[in-house]
Amino acid sequence: MWIEELANGKYKFVERYNDPLTEKNKKASITLASNSNRAKKEAQRLLDDKISVLLKKQRTTEKSLTFNEVYEQWKPLYQKQVKWSTYFSTVQVLDGFIKVIGEDALITKITSQYLIEELEDLIYGERKLSNRSTALVKSKVKLVFEFAKRRGYIVDNPIDKVSIQYSRNTDNKTKTKFLEDEEYAHIVEYTEMKNERYALLFQFLYYTGLRAGEALSLTQDNVVLENEHAYIIVNGTLEYKGKKIHEQEKSTTTKTSAGMREVDLPTKAVQLLKQIHQLNAAVESDFIFSTSRGTPIQITAINTFLRKAKKDLNIDKPLSSHIFRHTHVSKLAELGTPLFAIQDRVGHENSKITEQIYLHITKGIREKVKDNIERL
Repeated sequence: MWIEELANGKYKFVERYNDPLTEKNKKASITLASNSNRAKKEAQRLLDDKISVLLKKQRTTEKSLTFNEVYEQWKPLYQKQVKWSTYFSTVQVLDGFIKVIGEDALITKITSQYLIEELEDLIYGERKLSNRSTALVKSKVKLVFEFAKRRGYIVDNPIDKVSIQYSRNTDNKTKTKFLEDEEYAHIVEYTEMKNERYALLFQFLYYTGLRAGEALSLTQDNVVLENEHAYIIVNGTLEYKGKKIHEQEKSTTTKTSAGMREVDLPTKAVQLLKQIHQLNAAVESDFIFSTSRGTPIQITAINTFLRKAKKDLNIDKPLSSHIFRHTHVSKLAELGTPLFAIQDRVGHENSKITEQIYLHITKGIREKVKDNIERL
């Protein structure tokens, strides 16, 4: 190590080291305000640490890392780039993928064919994931491989050559995405006997098509009641994933940019808001839809409630808060609302599920018209 005195009165401490990539000597340096013996010892320690980090980076590129090791490098960077809810859900998906491939799978050994087999097994194997869920896994895995490519750990992204044979049996599944009138009525009646607040929320989702997180984040400031025009301003969602109840808050944006919107309220929805306002008379809460204690209603709680309702009512469909949103789409389609208008109302730039429900409903309507024509 040697010392160079700088024009500003400070001292630069310099040390040479051998770069194994080029087999040439390089310099590392730090600047301190003093050149005392104590400063020299501190400079030597800092230089050793700095050179160690530089060499460690070089060694990292020389060995093949596991997918999990690359994933752990990528996570803190990704967390800074996206909303907490996006980060949390992405980590959940990728943690599940790592359980499938194992923590010791080398990223350079993961081929396109291997990924095709593993992803298709998610659809057709024991887990029987939906096409949408499997496509989500693929998109999240791609993020890690893109990071690995940028870092030079791999040459090509194997996901780019992955083409999955998705399940084609979608028509019957589309029927399970929304409720028939009788099913909806039974759920509301059942819920009114069990939990009035849940019943009001479910009906509000049915009449507005909001995502549950969007509805649960609504505050009184989001409600506009003019003379002949009532609407809500949707400008956020409830940040709840991975957070304790007292940490949950409203985000500054919705799930997608298209989600930032104004949603017109039918008279029945306005009446629901008046009912929940009366329930909240003695409750201190920032949110319109809250528990009797003023805490945010938990999506996990209402989904657990709906699973029990499914069993008690013998409804052969997967029940979650999202089914009311899909039912809203189906009812608008029945009424002849154009697809683009439905997408605008529910905050979708594009959605395969919305399109599937729309086409399924309109196809049924065409068949009914055909039968009616035969009776002329």
